Amino acid sequence: MAKYKCKPIGKSLSKEKTIYQNLKDMIGTDTKVYYIMYLYCPEYLKGATEKPIESFVDLKSRYEVFSETITEEICKRYLLEEGVQSAVKWLLKRLHQKKMIELYNTYYQKALDGDTQAFKAFLDFSETFFKEDKENGLTALLSRIPDSEINKIDEEDYSYTYEE
Repeated sequence: MAKYKCKPIGKSLSKEKTIYQNLKDMIGTDTKVYYIMYLYCPEYLKGATEKPIESFVDLKSRYEVFSETITEEICKRYLLEEGVQSAVKWLLKRLHQKKMIELYNTYYQKALDGDTQAFKAFLDFSETFFKEDKENGLTALLSRIPDSEINKIDEEDYSYTYEE
């Protein structure tokens, strides 16, 4: 009987895009992506775990995409662009979802510790929190149906004749 040894390659095989990749797809430029991440989620910037980015000057010194002519005032104007606003909204939604999960876990832990108010809050919060997922689950299930099958439904003859 042969034994197989699998060695990890060292890279993640996740198909999930990073925050940076999603923002880059939406906006297109590194300068805008790094600026948005600096404003809304600096902890996700590369190297920020070792030494946090504390100012725009610090951000500019870490990333070569910020040329000498790019100032903080110019970057603030990026926030008025429609594409940037859509990307910020997407990012805030992701961050909000993270906070909701943390809140869910907090209520759950307090409920386990015997806090009856937290237990009630946990039940109410759970109902709302997972209600959205049911709808998204149905949408995901329906999205698996190929367009060719949906077109067949439109082509079917539903006329009815009654014979005795």
